[in-house]
Amino acid sequence: MKNKIKVYILDDHQLVRDGLKALFINDATIEIVGDSGDTEEFIDNLGAINADIILLDMFLPGPEGLVIAKEIQKQEPDTAVLMLSSSTEEELIVGAFQSGVNGYVEKDIAKDELKTAILEVYNGKEYISKCIKSMLSDEFLMRTQFGAKFDQSKMTILTHREIEIVKLIYQGLMYKEIADKLNISYRTVVIHKTNILEKLEIRSIAELIKFAVKNKIVEL
Repeated sequence: MKNKIKVYILDDHQLVRDGLKALFINDATIEIVGDSGDTEEFIDNLGAINADIILLDMFLPGPEGLVIAKEIQKQEPDTAVLMLSSSTEEELIVGAFQSGVNGYVEKDIAKDELKTAILEVYNGKEYISKCIKSMLSDEFLMRTQFGAKFDQSKMTILTHREIEIVKLIYQGLMYKEIADKLNISYRTVVIHKTNILEKLEIRSIAELIKFAVKNKIVEL
């Protein structure tokens, strides 16, 4: 490989960024070209960041990783995103790929596999780390069929879980209450809500409730 793969790190933990930079300091194929822990600064300077791949923390203060991933896809569609996360929740992983990420790995991944993930993503493939993949259900893996990007234009029908959440929102439950009732995390509920609004092309909970009533998802 004549030119090194240029990687930029966005993570709010300095220790994580320093550790990742140290891993590849003398690597023959990968070069860390920059890093930041400030999401607002990153978004403001995104057009000037000359990177092939962004290593992106899932849980960031301010705009979360999924929001950042969508912004990268919007502004720099040729830049790949490799998500770093400690979560193995299937809904979060689906949300990540729907947001435009190209790979999903755990934060404490070994250097050799992280390098493999970077190379795979750089070459236009999608990647899920072996550790996370081993925790996912066979049904989930068959349904998602990693290796082809999620086509958001086809995501026009609400899933069973999303319909459940719409009904609970209509009932007046708070996100924390919905999370407890469905035995999922608060963040997962927020991600579902965001995806629901995007699919339906509406902006508010009030509009969502009107839609639910009009389409008989709920009854008055």
